[in-house]
Amino acid sequence: MMFARLALILICALAAGAALAQEAPSSGGAFIGRLFDATGLRTPPPPAQDFVRASRSEEMHYRAFDPTSAKDSKRKSAADLRAMGAELEAAAAENRRRAGRVAAPDAPAKLAR
Repeated sequence: MMFARLALILICALAAGAALAQEAPSSGGAFIGRLFDATGLRTPPPPAQDFVRASRSEEMHYRAFDPTSAKDSKRKSAADLRAMGAELEAAAAENRRRAGRVAAPDAPAKLAR
């Protein structure tokens, strides 16, 4: 009998919680904001001073922190791609040639104990 009552209470609590969750705001931020407003922990900012309002333009044009780069919409032709590949191969061959001139250090001598 006691187990049935406990199960019934838990089922009702779960159903009520789900019903309340559907009516609740999508995040807890709105609730916390209302709570801060009610307790006086968050107050509205003071109005801007005259010199601040005079220095601001009517339209705010902000520069993005991370500007998006303009993508090159032109497609490369097959000949252009082959030419670019040839340039890369020539650069790689030059790098290999330069690396061949550098003397590699000898292996460190092992110390006798």
